[in-house]
Amino acid sequence: MRFFLLIVLLLGIFFRFTHLDHKVYWYDEAITSLRASGYTEQEVVQDFSKKSVVSVTELQRYQHPDGTRSVIDTVESVAKEDPQHPPLYYGLGNFWFHSIGSSPALARLLPALLSLLAFPSAYWLCQEIFVETGVFASRLPTYLMIGLIAISPFHVLYAQESRQYSLWFVTTLLSTASLLRAIRLNTRISWGIYLLTLVINLYTFLMAGLVMVAHGLYVMLIYGFRHQKTLKGYFVASVLGVIAFLPEVWILIINKSQANEGLDWTYLYSLKNSELSDIWIQHLGRLFFDVNQEPWDFYVHRVLLVLTVYAFYRLCRQTPMSVWLLIILLTAVSTLPLMMPDWISGGMRSTKARYMIPGLLGVQLAITYLLARNLASPALKSWHNKVWRLVLVILVSGSILSCAVNAQATVWYNKDHNGENIAVAKIINQTTHPLLISDATVGHLLSLSHSLNPTVQILIQTRCATCPIQPSGTFRVPMPAAEELKRFSDVFLYRYNPSKDWLKELAKQQNYKFEPVVFGFAKFSKDRPVLWRVIPI
Repeated sequence: MRFFLLIVLLLGIFFRFTHLDHKVYWYDEAITSLRASGYTEQEVVQDFSKKSVVSVTELQRYQHPDGTRSVIDTVESVAKEDPQHPPLYYGLGNFWFHSIGSSPALARLLPALLSLLAFPSAYWLCQEIFVETGVFASRLPTYLMIGLIAISPFHVLYAQESRQYSLWFVTTLLSTASLLRAIRLNTRISWGIYLLTLVINLYTFLMAGLVMVAHGLYVMLIYGFRHQKTLKGYFVASVLGVIAFLPEVWILIINKSQANEGLDWTYLYSLKNSELSDIWIQHLGRLFFDVNQEPWDFYVHRVLLVLTVYAFYRLCRQTPMSVWLLIILLTAVSTLPLMMPDWISGGMRSTKARYMIPGLLGVQLAITYLLARNLASPALKSWHNKVWRLVLVILVSGSILSCAVNAQATVWYNKDHNGENIAVAKIINQTTHPLLISDATVGHLLSLSHSLNPTVQILIQTRCATCPIQPSGTFRVPMPAAEELKRFSDVFLYRYNPSKDWLKELAKQQNYKFEPVVFGFAKFSKDRPVLWRVIPI
């Protein structure tokens, strides 16, 4: 079994570092590079509002630090324009960019390396929750958990994304493991370690607050007022953790309107409840199987749902309350506050699997328990043991297959935007002396710039996504005189997901013919062009 899991671990590491530059460097990653380099979107808007035609190289400089921007500039950029995101990962990115590099591959190398910390962290958590509690006499669940995380297509996917999610998974593992250790030892040092991991978790991602709530409910329900020393240790550590996080809370309060603009997409659009339930099942299934092919994903994910429900049933029936309650709370508290508002009043909070990382961790712990219990119990008949070995092999094989398919793709479901960048860039790059005209937002232009040849000329009147919102029909394309376009071999117009009002304004433009050449990649934008060839009349 150990040799089998060692092979799985090595495969997981291999997939994390394979084709780091292959997938589209999408909007969120481009914004991460902007922040980590110490710039703001507003600076880009102001800079290019004063210029005429420039090269892609000039736009790209906002994706790389120039030596004058420090980590303080990075923190200020996040606080001013993205206050809903704590600054820890962006600060790490600033140091990484200055010391290692800031190309897409090198930017993604940071989260890939951070994701490796999940292996010892998962080992520690499983030791605390399964071994130290006496549920298992061996370390089998720890090895199984590490193996499932290593080749999980979900974790591999986010290990290759230049965002904070792989770090958040690690800090969630660490804070939960350190809580259990602090409860077991009940010393000042152990509670101090919990305090440290709690603060790191909060400064990694704002929704770590839900993990903290789950921890608090667990301590209260298990120990209540009967174990005052334990309760006191947790209370002091959590209060100090909140105090340490108050500066970020204050930033969020004074920049509330800015944060709301960054999060307005979560409640401006709604899905049918049947669509929501399908997405939630996908979140769970993608932990183990994700080849992006129907009907395979559809059926396999529902089988995995049944396996998960059975795993939680066995967990609650066969383990003490101190074990199953923590996993249940970790799963429920971090997911229901996202799911229920979407279900009742509409929204898209729960459609992003990355926001449910603590809940998905709970699912993996339940599956790990189920597998370990059926593989380790000597009371089971040999055929029963062989069946569960087959289940493990099937889970691992499906995960490896998913990672192999994923590694070859240029776009996957976690890239919410910019899936058409490859097609757009292919058309523009094959021309001899093109001009790209656009009034797209900063993030979409920066994302596209990673796919364009550095010498491509651009004429932009870019917009700031975190600045006051322009009316949906605002048409701000800087169209030059027809005579000026003659010096270019080809002229293109780019706008990501144009609104219907914007398209109406485009149709009113005179002296030019706009010929659509590339349409949107996402389902909601497949009927709308994103790239037009501009032909003077």
